[in-house]
Amino acid sequence: MYDTPAHSRAKPARTRRPTAAEVAAIFEADYLGYQYRLVEFLAEHLADVSRTFDGDMHAPVILTNIGQVSLQATAAARDGGKSLGDTPADRRGMTACRLADVTGIPRETVRRKLAGMAERGWIERQDGYWVLTLAGEEARVRQDILPLHRRSLQRAARLYCQLDEVVKAASLQK
Repeated sequence: MYDTPAHSRAKPARTRRPTAAEVAAIFEADYLGYQYRLVEFLAEHLADVSRTFDGDMHAPVILTNIGQVSLQATAAARDGGKSLGDTPADRRGMTACRLADVTGIPRETVRRKLAGMAERGWIERQDGYWVLTLAGEEARVRQDILPLHRRSLQRAARLYCQLDEVVKAASLQK
């Protein structure tokens, strides 16, 4: 028995990925299918975050905002062949006032939460900005919440697969 030469094997046709607007329309059309999966994800994730932070939901919201700025700075540093530690604080952190504005959490509460996270060694103040404390090129907080991170990764992957099925099912109905 002879194999078909590699160059003559039929390649699967590439399907065009739907745009964000098309996916939103699919989710709107299958509201129950989409909403159930999203609410399942959120309920499980928020409960896990709440348990990890001993019921304090303000701290993870604040930490997430600082982390988002830090991730953006990390990507820019890496693209420029530099270290995150060499990036100025204003590029990798946020002020308490900005955090209060972005999150809607009262300023005094933000300041209290920042002080608590600083005591844990997760963040530090540099030039008026709150930045993630680094251990090399990695945020120290990451090690403390690594179990949450791993569970979150699994949840996000499951949500992606579930929502991809909703989109694929809608595409097959066309």
